[in-house]
Amino acid sequence: MASVTSHVEQSETTVIDKQPTRRPHIWELDPLRAITALLVVAVHAFAFTTTLNQTTWGLQVQNAVVVSIHFTRALFMFVTAFAMVYVYYGKPFSLKRFWKKRAIGVVLPYCIWSLVYVWINSPQASLGKFLQVSILETLTGNASYQLYYILLTLQFYLILPLFLLFLKAVQNRPILTLSISFLLQVLIFYVDFHYIQAGPFASISWVHQFSNIQSSLVLLYQFYFVLGAFCALYFQPLRAFLLRHGKWILCAMLVSVIALWGHFFLQILVYREKIEYAVSVLQPIMVLYSSVITLCAFWLACRWTRRADKQGRPRGYRQWHWLSDASFGVYLIHALILTAVLRWVTPAMPVGWPVALRVLLTWLLTAGSSILISIALVHMPIGSRLVGRSRPFPRWLTEQNVFMLKALHKRQV
Repeated sequence: MASVTSHVEQSETTVIDKQPTRRPHIWELDPLRAITALLVVAVHAFAFTTTLNQTTWGLQVQNAVVVSIHFTRALFMFVTAFAMVYVYYGKPFSLKRFWKKRAIGVVLPYCIWSLVYVWINSPQASLGKFLQVSILETLTGNASYQLYYILLTLQFYLILPLFLLFLKAVQNRPILTLSISFLLQVLIFYVDFHYIQAGPFASISWVHQFSNIQSSLVLLYQFYFVLGAFCALYFQPLRAFLLRHGKWILCAMLVSVIALWGHFFLQILVYREKIEYAVSVLQPIMVLYSSVITLCAFWLACRWTRRADKQGRPRGYRQWHWLSDASFGVYLIHALILTAVLRWVTPAMPVGWPVALRVLLTWLLTAGSSILISIALVHMPIGSRLVGRSRPFPRWLTEQNVFMLKALHKRQV
C-alpha cells in the first residue's frame, strides 16, 4: 500500500530487470504519500463544511474546489501500484511472506479501526448486533467513510500476483496497454455516471445497492493501477521526460483545472444537475483530469529529488519521511478528529469570519491533529501496531527486563 510500504527499492536499469537485484529507495514516493493523505482530509473537510455557506454562489465555489481535489483516489492508487510493482516485479514472490507482512501491517490495524468506528457509531448495540455489524462493515469498508481506501488496497494485494503476470505479458507495449486501459476507464465511468448513478438503471434496487458499494471495488479504477505500474517499470525514462517538459506539464495542469471547473459549472448552471451529482468522482472527465494532476504531482516530486544533501538524500527528506510514515495513520484516524472538530470547534468560530477561513481552519486542525497523533503512535512500541508500524521496545528497557528475570531466577534457585 502506498502509505504502508515505507521503504521501496528500485533497480538501476531503465526497465526493471527480471533478475532479483537490490533496488534503491524511491525518494519521490514519500511526499506523494504524505500529500495524498493530507488532500484526502481536505476533501472530507471541504465537503462536510459546505453548510457554512449561506449563498448559492459560495456553495457552488466550495464544491468546485471539492471536485478539483477529487483526484486523490487516482493518486492513491497510482502510488500503491507504483510501490508494489517496484518492489515485487521481476523478483521471487512468496505469497506466504507477503501476506504475513501485510496481515500485521495493514489487515490488523484496518480491522481494529473498523471495530472502533462501529462501536462509536452504535455504542448501545448488543454484543451480537455489534459483532454482526462489525463483520459486515469490515468486509465492505463501510465502518467509516474513509476506510474504503484501505479496502481497495487489500483487494489490490489479492490480485497482485495476477497483476504482475499481466505486466510481464504487456511490459513491452506500454503505449498500447495504457491507451486501451484509459479508454476502458473512460467507458466504465461513462456508463456508471449516466446509467448507474442516474439515468434509466438508477431506480432498480440491485443497481442502487451496487452504487452504494462501487467506490470500494478495485477493478472500477483499473487504469490508475496500470498507470502506476508502468511508471514503475519505466521510472528512469519517465523521470527524465517529466523533468525536461516541466513547463508543458504545468500548462496541462492549468488547462485541466480550467476544463474541469468549466465542466462543473456547465453541469449545474446549464444542465441543472444536482451538485451532489456534478461532484462525483466517477465521471468520464475525471479520468483525464486525475491522470494529468497525478503526473504533475509526480513531476513535482521528481523536481524535489534533484537537489540532494551530502548523504544523497533530498533536502527536507526527514520531514517528508515522517509524514510518509504517518500517512497510514492519517487515513485511519482523521474521521474521528474531523467529527470532533465539526461538532465542537467549527461551530464555535465567529460567524463574522469568512467562510473560506473557517473551512481552511477546519482542515488544518483536522490534518494537523491527525498527523501529530499518528506520529506519536508510530513511535510507541504497542501503539505503532495501530498505524501499521512495528516499534520495538527501547533497548534499555529490554535489557532491564532481562536483568530482572535473571535476578528473580537466582533468588528462586
